[in-house]
Amino acid sequence: MKAFDFNRFMNVARWDLTVNSKFYTRSALLMLAVICMPVVLYYLYNMLTDSSFFATEISDNITFFVVCDILLGGAYAIISSGYMFHNLITRQGRINELTLPATNLERFLWHVVVIVIGVNVVYVAGVVFSDLLHALFRLAIPDAEIKSISYKLLVDFNDLREMGILRYENFGMLLFFGILGACYIRTYCLVNAWKYKYNIPWTLLFYFVFQNAFALLVLFVVHCMSPELMIRLGDWAANVNPNVWAVCLNVLAAALYAGIWCLTYRLYCRAQITTRRNP
Repeated sequence: MKAFDFNRFMNVARWDLTVNSKFYTRSALLMLAVICMPVVLYYLYNMLTDSSFFATEISDNITFFVVCDILLGGAYAIISSGYMFHNLITRQGRINELTLPATNLERFLWHVVVIVIGVNVVYVAGVVFSDLLHALFRLAIPDAEIKSISYKLLVDFNDLREMGILRYENFGMLLFFGILGACYIRTYCLVNAWKYKYNIPWTLLFYFVFQNAFALLVLFVVHCMSPELMIRLGDWAANVNPNVWAVCLNVLAAALYAGIWCLTYRLYCRAQITTRRNP
Protein backbone atom coordinates (compact mmCIF):
# COMPACT_ATOMS: atom_id res chain seq x y z
CA MET A 1 0.00 0.00 0.00
CA LYS A 2 1.40 3.40 -0.99
CA ALA A 3 1.92 6.00 1.71
CA PHE A 4 -0.16 9.15 1.68
CA ASP A 5 1.41 11.79 -0.54
CA PHE A 6 0.29 15.40 -0.16
CA ASN A 7 1.32 16.34 -3.71
CA ARG A 8 -0.86 13.59 -5.18
CA PHE A 9 -3.69 14.71 -2.90
CA MET A 10 -3.39 18.27 -4.23
CA ASN A 11 -3.35 16.95 -7.79
CA VAL A 12 -6.64 15.17 -7.09
CA ALA A 13 -8.04 18.42 -5.69
CA ARG A 14 -6.94 20.44 -8.72
CA TRP A 15 -8.33 17.82 -11.09
CA ASP A 16 -11.71 17.69 -9.34
CA LEU A 17 -12.06 21.47 -9.06
CA THR A 18 -11.18 21.84 -12.74
CA VAL A 19 -13.35 19.07 -14.16
CA ASN A 20 -16.32 19.74 -11.86
CA SER A 21 -16.01 23.51 -11.61
CA LYS A 22 -19.51 24.05 -13.02
CA PHE A 23 -21.01 21.52 -10.61
CA TYR A 24 -19.45 23.16 -7.56
CA THR A 25 -20.22 26.69 -8.76
CA ARG A 26 -23.86 25.92 -9.50
CA SER A 27 -24.28 24.06 -6.21
CA ALA A 28 -22.82 26.96 -4.22
CA LEU A 29 -24.90 29.57 -6.05
CA LEU A 30 -28.04 27.50 -5.58
CA MET A 31 -27.36 27.23 -1.86
CA LEU A 32 -26.77 30.98 -1.59
CA ALA A 33 -30.03 31.65 -3.44
CA VAL A 34 -32.05 29.21 -1.33
CA ILE A 35 -30.76 30.50 2.01
CA CYS A 36 -31.51 34.09 0.94
CA MET A 37 -34.97 33.22 -0.33
CA PRO A 38 -36.84 33.61 3.01
CA VAL A 39 -35.49 37.16 3.40
CA VAL A 40 -36.32 38.13 -0.18
CA LEU A 41 -39.82 36.61 -0.15
CA TYR A 42 -40.67 38.18 3.21
CA TYR A 43 -39.80 41.72 2.19
CA LEU A 44 -41.18 41.37 -1.33
CA TYR A 45 -44.47 40.19 0.14
CA ASN A 46 -44.58 43.22 2.44
CA MET A 47 -43.77 45.58 -0.42
CA LEU A 48 -46.46 44.09 -2.66
CA THR A 49 -49.15 44.10 0.04
CA ASP A 50 -48.28 47.42 1.72
CA SER A 51 -47.96 50.51 -0.45
CA SER A 52 -46.43 52.43 2.45
CA PHE A 53 -43.62 49.92 2.95
CA PHE A 54 -40.80 52.46 2.76
CA ALA A 55 -42.49 54.78 5.24
CA THR A 56 -43.64 52.38 7.96
CA GLU A 57 -41.99 50.04 10.43
CA ILE A 58 -41.97 46.43 9.27
CA SER A 59 -41.11 43.67 11.72
CA ASP A 60 -37.64 42.27 11.15
CA ASN A 61 -38.92 38.71 11.85
CA ILE A 62 -35.38 37.80 12.82
CA THR A 63 -36.32 34.62 14.70
CA PHE A 64 -38.09 33.23 11.63
CA PHE A 65 -34.99 33.83 9.49
CA VAL A 66 -32.78 32.09 12.07
CA VAL A 67 -35.05 29.02 12.12
CA CYS A 68 -35.08 28.94 8.31
CA ASP A 69 -31.27 29.13 8.18
CA ILE A 70 -30.92 26.26 10.64
CA LEU A 71 -33.41 24.04 8.76
CA LEU A 72 -31.88 24.87 5.39
CA GLY A 73 -28.41 24.17 6.76
CA GLY A 74 -29.50 20.71 7.90
CA ALA A 75 -31.11 19.97 4.54
CA TYR A 76 -28.00 21.23 2.72
CA ALA A 77 -25.74 18.97 4.80
CA ILE A 78 -27.92 15.94 4.03
CA ILE A 79 -28.19 16.59 0.28
CA SER A 80 -24.46 17.36 0.02
CA SER A 81 -23.63 14.11 1.82
CA GLY A 82 -25.82 12.29 -0.67
CA TYR A 83 -23.68 13.75 -3.47
CA MET A 84 -20.33 13.09 -1.81
CA PHE A 85 -19.21 10.77 -4.64
CA HIS A 86 -20.86 12.69 -7.46
CA ASN A 87 -18.05 11.74 -9.86
CA LEU A 88 -19.12 8.10 -9.66
CA ILE A 89 -22.69 8.62 -10.89
CA THR A 90 -21.81 7.97 -14.54
CA ARG A 91 -19.66 5.19 -15.94
CA GLN A 92 -17.28 7.66 -17.60
CA GLY A 93 -16.99 9.57 -14.32
CA ARG A 94 -16.02 6.37 -12.52
CA ILE A 95 -13.40 5.62 -15.15
CA ASN A 96 -11.95 9.12 -14.86
CA GLU A 97 -11.75 9.10 -11.07
CA LEU A 98 -10.71 5.52 -10.42
CA THR A 99 -7.86 5.73 -12.94
CA LEU A 100 -6.33 8.86 -11.40
CA PRO A 101 -2.67 8.44 -10.39
CA ALA A 102 -3.50 8.57 -6.68
CA THR A 103 -4.37 6.14 -3.92
CA ASN A 104 -7.89 5.43 -2.70
CA LEU A 105 -7.11 7.22 0.55
CA GLU A 106 -6.01 10.40 -1.22
CA ARG A 107 -9.09 10.49 -3.42
CA PHE A 108 -11.38 9.65 -0.51
CA LEU A 109 -9.88 12.32 1.76
CA TRP A 110 -10.49 14.95 -0.90
CA HIS A 111 -14.18 14.05 -0.92
CA VAL A 112 -14.17 14.31 2.88
CA VAL A 113 -12.60 17.77 2.71
CA VAL A 114 -15.28 18.92 0.25
CA ILE A 115 -18.14 17.59 2.39
CA VAL A 116 -16.84 18.50 5.84
CA ILE A 117 -15.12 21.83 5.11
CA GLY A 118 -16.38 23.04 1.74
CA VAL A 119 -20.06 22.59 2.57
CA ASN A 120 -19.70 24.48 5.86
CA VAL A 121 -17.84 27.32 4.16
CA VAL A 122 -20.64 27.70 1.59
CA TYR A 123 -23.29 27.56 4.33
CA VAL A 124 -21.58 30.24 6.43
CA ALA A 125 -21.19 32.41 3.33
CA GLY A 126 -24.91 31.97 2.63
CA VAL A 127 -25.87 33.03 6.16
CA VAL A 128 -23.63 36.10 5.94
CA PHE A 129 -24.99 37.00 2.51
CA SER A 130 -28.60 36.68 3.70
CA ASP A 131 -27.64 38.81 6.70
CA LEU A 132 -26.34 41.57 4.43
CA LEU A 133 -29.43 41.33 2.24
CA HIS A 134 -31.64 41.63 5.31
CA ALA A 135 -29.71 44.72 6.40
CA LEU A 136 -30.18 46.34 2.97
CA PHE A 137 -33.93 45.83 3.15
CA ARG A 138 -33.98 47.34 6.64
CA LEU A 139 -32.06 50.39 5.43
CA ALA A 140 -34.94 51.14 3.06
CA ILE A 141 -37.27 51.58 6.04
CA PRO A 142 -36.87 54.94 7.82
CA ASP A 143 -35.60 54.63 11.42
CA ALA A 144 -35.86 50.83 11.25
CA GLU A 145 -33.82 48.80 13.71
CA ILE A 146 -31.27 46.54 12.02
CA LYS A 147 -30.58 43.20 13.66
CA SER A 148 -28.09 40.61 12.52
CA ILE A 149 -29.19 37.07 11.70
CA SER A 150 -25.69 35.76 12.41
CA TYR A 151 -25.55 37.56 15.76
CA LYS A 152 -29.01 36.25 16.64
CA LEU A 153 -27.77 32.71 16.10
CA LEU A 154 -25.01 33.28 18.64
CA VAL A 155 -27.36 35.03 21.07
CA ASP A 156 -29.80 32.12 20.92
CA PHE A 157 -27.03 29.79 22.08
CA ASN A 158 -26.32 32.15 24.96
CA ASP A 159 -30.04 32.24 25.83
CA LEU A 160 -30.11 28.46 25.91
CA ARG A 161 -27.17 28.53 28.29
CA GLU A 162 -28.94 30.99 30.58
CA MET A 163 -32.06 28.82 30.51
CA GLY A 164 -29.95 25.94 31.80
CA ILE A 165 -30.12 23.81 28.65
CA LEU A 166 -26.46 24.35 27.73
CA ARG A 167 -25.14 23.97 31.26
CA TYR A 168 -21.86 22.17 31.86
CA GLU A 169 -23.74 19.35 33.59
CA ASN A 170 -25.64 18.63 30.37
CA PHE A 171 -22.56 18.74 28.14
CA GLY A 172 -22.23 14.95 27.94
CA MET A 173 -25.79 14.37 26.74
CA LEU A 174 -25.66 17.35 24.36
CA LEU A 175 -22.46 15.94 22.87
CA PHE A 176 -24.14 12.55 22.53
CA PHE A 177 -27.08 13.94 20.57
CA GLY A 178 -24.69 16.04 18.48
CA ILE A 179 -22.71 12.94 17.50
CA LEU A 180 -25.93 11.08 16.73
CA GLY A 181 -26.96 13.93 14.45
CA ALA A 182 -23.60 13.73 12.69
CA CYS A 183 -24.08 9.96 12.33
CA TYR A 184 -27.47 10.54 10.72
CA ILE A 185 -25.99 12.94 8.16
CA ARG A 186 -22.94 10.78 7.40
CA THR A 187 -25.17 7.78 6.73
CA TYR A 188 -26.04 9.51 3.46
CA CYS A 189 -22.32 9.41 2.57
CA LEU A 190 -22.26 5.70 3.40
CA VAL A 191 -25.21 4.86 1.17
CA ASN A 192 -23.76 7.05 -1.59
CA ALA A 193 -20.62 4.89 -1.51
CA TRP A 194 -22.87 1.86 -2.00
CA LYS A 195 -25.38 3.28 -4.49
CA TYR A 196 -24.29 6.20 -6.67
CA LYS A 197 -27.70 7.04 -8.14
CA TYR A 198 -30.92 7.63 -6.16
CA ASN A 199 -29.02 7.05 -2.92
CA ILE A 200 -30.91 9.71 -0.95
CA PRO A 201 -34.31 7.95 -1.38
CA TRP A 202 -32.59 4.68 -0.47
CA THR A 203 -31.24 6.25 2.73
CA LEU A 204 -34.68 7.60 3.64
CA LEU A 205 -36.15 4.15 3.03
CA PHE A 206 -33.45 2.60 5.23
CA TYR A 207 -34.25 4.96 8.08
CA PHE A 208 -37.98 4.34 7.72
CA VAL A 209 -37.48 0.57 7.97
CA PHE A 210 -34.88 0.85 10.73
CA GLN A 211 -36.94 3.18 12.91
CA ASN A 212 -40.05 1.04 12.66
CA ALA A 213 -38.11 -2.18 13.27
CA PHE A 214 -36.33 -0.65 16.26
CA ALA A 215 -39.61 0.63 17.73
CA LEU A 216 -41.21 -2.81 17.35
CA LEU A 217 -38.17 -4.43 18.99
CA VAL A 218 -38.36 -2.07 21.97
CA LEU A 219 -42.09 -2.71 22.36
CA PHE A 220 -41.49 -6.47 22.18
CA VAL A 221 -38.73 -6.37 24.79
CA VAL A 222 -40.80 -4.20 27.13
CA HIS A 223 -43.79 -6.50 26.67
CA CYS A 224 -41.69 -9.56 27.54
CA MET A 225 -40.24 -7.98 30.71
CA SER A 226 -42.07 -8.51 33.97
CA PRO A 227 -43.02 -5.47 36.09
CA GLU A 228 -40.61 -6.56 38.82
CA LEU A 229 -37.71 -6.72 36.36
CA MET A 230 -38.57 -3.29 34.97
CA ILE A 231 -38.58 -1.83 38.48
CA ARG A 232 -35.20 -3.40 39.25
CA LEU A 233 -33.69 -2.08 36.01
CA GLY A 234 -35.12 1.36 36.71
CA ASP A 235 -33.63 1.40 40.21
CA TRP A 236 -30.27 0.22 38.88
CA ALA A 237 -30.22 2.88 36.18
CA ALA A 238 -31.18 5.58 38.68
CA ASN A 239 -28.27 4.62 40.93
CA VAL A 240 -25.66 4.89 38.15
CA ASN A 241 -23.76 8.17 38.03
CA PRO A 242 -25.09 10.37 35.17
CA ASN A 243 -21.52 11.10 34.09
CA VAL A 244 -20.93 7.37 33.63
CA TRP A 245 -24.02 7.16 31.43
CA ALA A 246 -22.82 10.16 29.41
CA VAL A 247 -19.35 8.69 28.88
CA CYS A 248 -20.70 5.28 27.84
CA LEU A 249 -23.22 6.77 25.43
CA ASN A 250 -20.64 9.08 23.88
CA VAL A 251 -18.17 6.23 23.42
CA LEU A 252 -20.85 4.19 21.64
CA ALA A 253 -21.88 7.16 19.50
CA ALA A 254 -18.25 7.97 18.60
CA ALA A 255 -17.66 4.31 17.70
CA LEU A 256 -20.74 4.38 15.48
CA TYR A 257 -19.56 7.59 13.80
CA ALA A 258 -16.09 6.16 13.18
CA GLY A 259 -17.63 2.91 11.92
CA ILE A 260 -19.76 4.79 9.38
CA TRP A 261 -16.69 6.54 7.98
CA CYS A 262 -14.66 3.30 7.93
CA LEU A 263 -17.40 1.40 6.09
CA THR A 264 -17.82 4.31 3.67
CA TYR A 265 -14.09 4.21 2.90
CA ARG A 266 -14.20 0.41 2.52
CA LEU A 267 -17.06 0.65 0.01
CA TYR A 268 -15.23 3.41 -1.86
CA CYS A 269 -12.13 1.22 -2.11
CA ARG A 270 -14.28 -1.51 -3.67
CA ALA A 271 -15.74 0.84 -6.28
CA GLN A 272 -15.78 -0.68 -9.77
CA ILE A 273 -16.47 0.73 -13.21
CA THR A 274 -19.74 -1.25 -13.39
CA THR A 275 -21.59 -3.34 -10.84
CA ARG A 276 -25.11 -4.70 -10.48
CA ARG A 277 -25.95 -1.79 -8.17
CA ASN A 278 -24.24 0.77 -10.39
CA PRO A 279 -24.50 -0.20 -14.07
